[in-house]
Amino acid sequence: MIIRAIQPGDRMAIADIHTLNWQQSYRYQMPVDFLDNDLPQQMREYWQGRQINDDDIVLVAEDNDKIIGFAAAWHAEPLYLDNLHVVEAFRSHGLGRRLMGEIAKQGAENGCKAIDLHVVIGNERAEKLYLALGGVITATEDKPLSGIAVPHYRISWPDIRTLIAKTTAK
Repeated sequence: MIIRAIQPGDRMAIADIHTLNWQQSYRYQMPVDFLDNDLPQQMREYWQGRQINDDDIVLVAEDNDKIIGFAAAWHAEPLYLDNLHVVEAFRSHGLGRRLMGEIAKQGAENGCKAIDLHVVIGNERAEKLYLALGGVITATEDKPLSGIAVPHYRISWPDIRTLIAKTTAK
């Protein structure tokens, strides 16, 4: 398994993983009709048109030439981890942790001092991972997902080195 930077041909595989993860994770937070019928095209359009700047970080995890996960962080201070998605068969094997660690390392190399993300309230698996990696809930916010207001926690690492240390610890 390798983790590498996004390539132009990866965008539709990323869109498909993003769609499937939302469909699996957000069934009770978002309208099922939207998830099943509108979301796939919306995600394809989003990832096809999303501008990725030189200081943004988008990584894919690949196994046997197939993309099995990805993470995307947009350059800001704090660095904003917008997406972390892993194909269901590869969850609970440390891949999300590895992707987050690599995002944090590259962010630190680009001069970022802190990192934030949002997690849908009720996505307990993700919440547990982020808190185990030293993240702290700093706010509860309604955040739109495809135009639908969904309650989120903002989870922060005020010192990005904390996340790096937690993802590299054995």
